[in-house]
Amino acid sequence: MKIGWLLGWAIPEAWFGPLVQAALPTAAHQFFPADRDAMDRLVAATDLEHVVGYSLGAHLLLAAAARVSAHTPITLLAPIFAFPRERDLGGLVPTAQLRYLSRWLRRDPSAALRDFYARVGLDIPSELSATASVEDLAWGLDVLLEGYVPPQLPKSWAAVCGSRDPLLDANRLRALDPRIAILENATHHPAPLLAAMAPRIVSATAHTFA
Repeated sequence: MKIGWLLGWAIPEAWFGPLVQAALPTAAHQFFPADRDAMDRLVAATDLEHVVGYSLGAHLLLAAAARVSAHTPITLLAPIFAFPRERDLGGLVPTAQLRYLSRWLRRDPSAALRDFYARVGLDIPSELSATASVEDLAWGLDVLLEGYVPPQLPKSWAAVCGSRDPLLDANRLRALDPRIAILENATHHPAPLLAAMAPRIVSATAHTFA
């Protein structure tokens, strides 16, 4: 089984990869940073048997749902319909705070990333901090600021959000689409979300390709 992973904003593969391997040790994995070329690279990878999007990666998948093969199961971790709190679609971060982060990122990317990881509860050590260019990171923030998709999962997709996610209101997401599962006491950290959805990823893939 080969799984494609569309990563979240400023999430380094070197940190995310071992979490994925721990949750799904028998699968092969291919990772796609969340940049402007991510969907092109993912669609070109025709050997993927399941695709998982995390955070910004989940939003990019939702925004390009028509491009993803109907025969490829999709799972979303911490899904985003629209991120700013003012949109009332599950995001909890005010637009002003996102704009401030965008300015800070351009001025001092290392400090901006350290602050983001600490606020979100991501235990990413400085040596594994995001290696993406400031331009790609700024592009991702622009997507989070402006991006919108209709607040409903495509047919057969599955998603999960932590009940204590500091960036997303799990109850609001569940109200928008009851198929979004809420994982009690989980935050935005991907590890518990991965553990919760691993059985579904395995079974959905096996069922589709049986």
